[in-house]
Amino acid sequence: MDASDDMIQVFEAVRDDTGQISDFRWILNNHTSERRYGEVRGESLLQRNPGVIPTGIFDSFKRVTETGVPEQSEHHYVHEQFDGWFYQSVVRLGDGVATTSKDITAWKAAQDKILRLQAQLARHQLREQRGRFAAIFDKAPVGLSVIAADGRFEHVNDELCRILRRSREELLALSVVDVTHPDDVPASRAALDEAARVTTPVSLDKRYLCPDGSIAWANSTVSALPGQDEDPGGFLVVTADLTERRRAEAAVRESEALQRLLIGELQHRTFNLMGVVRATADLTIASSVDLEDFRAKFNSRIDALARVQRLLSRLQDHDRVTFGELIRAELDATGACVGDRTRVTLEGPDDVPLRSGTVQTFAMALHELATNAVKYGALGQSDARLLVRWSVRSGMQGEAWLHVDWEETGVQMPDPGAAPCGTGQGRRLIEEALPYQMQARTTFVLTGDGVRCSIALPLPGREPAETAADLPGNP
Repeated sequence: MDASDDMIQVFEAVRDDTGQISDFRWILNNHTSERRYGEVRGESLLQRNPGVIPTGIFDSFKRVTETGVPEQSEHHYVHEQFDGWFYQSVVRLGDGVATTSKDITAWKAAQDKILRLQAQLARHQLREQRGRFAAIFDKAPVGLSVIAADGRFEHVNDELCRILRRSREELLALSVVDVTHPDDVPASRAALDEAARVTTPVSLDKRYLCPDGSIAWANSTVSALPGQDEDPGGFLVVTADLTERRRAEAAVRESEALQRLLIGELQHRTFNLMGVVRATADLTIASSVDLEDFRAKFNSRIDALARVQRLLSRLQDHDRVTFGELIRAELDATGACVGDRTRVTLEGPDDVPLRSGTVQTFAMALHELATNAVKYGALGQSDARLLVRWSVRSGMQGEAWLHVDWEETGVQMPDPGAAPCGTGQGRRLIEEALPYQMQARTTFVLTGDGVRCSIALPLPGREPAETAADLPGNP
């Protein structure tokens, strides 16, 4: 959004006591918009830009908010700090709207020039004022051509040569059909026929073929020139280059699609994260003996979630957090020296991607394993060792699964019958939450010298690296 050259803004509706929309309030501005407005988040739209009422923009915002039907329109805005034309798209977002505004002032100015040229050329007889017409013709900022009744080019100016990427000599040896895209030839011929029958100009958007095989979009306005009797003496064609406009319109559509995608992904991730935080708070309350105990445990688990969010925030489009990144982040947070092979050993491929929607739950389970290992197990006893081994294997239907083994050895376990260490929340996450939320298969065993835990979970769209399936629960 901030990289876009368009102004992207989000407003929330302000309603009166009867529930009617009386104003809108800014809640988001991208960099392009902020350069024009400054910092306006939280401010009133009507107080900052009262010109939205006479231009109809305010009514458009209300309609989209109340009906949910997107609107696109051009506005000539000459209020406050603005003086220009804008193409604006409005979509509903919650109880308000998200807007994308593109500055089309330069394009409108070009349209005005075209209209002025048409009016000027219509007032003067080409034969009587050839010198003046030639000057206008050659220096016009739009493509101009005079074509014969059979479609051959008789006169062309420099701008038309630039648009069609051909020299003047090349064009004068061709006809309109020769440079028109085959699919647009019927419409082009129909425009010439109609212009010959009526007294008003005929306009159409069409594609021209360039010598290198590329396509130039243009708007051609055809006017019949006076001839003998009732037959036209040829045609005057005004050609305005639309190639950049078409690209801009495609960029606007792409920007709107990306905006909707980003907002949807943000809402989805936020919803998932809030659910994990709520569940974490509930479980921590249930396992805490007092407020200080709750604060320490809850802060530790929130830190684990924050580490996952940092990993997610660094991702590019379509990237995913890998298991290697996740396990190293959790073990580094405990102070364990992952690079010291005498204490902690990690074995497995670094590029195993995880589902972004469930990575928080998986991270919490690893956090509980690591925290318990620091307090009671391999990471808290100098003679103990920890081995984390993972691989990608094939499931029963050929789908890829991540298989993780957590093995602690050399741990001095409490005597049989002694009070259990910890609250068991980590074990509940592994044995209950992972199978429920991620369709995982898990085992958790307290052996005589440490914890043995295995977790197998399906991976997103990945081919298995091994063909032999040896997952928990598989025959």
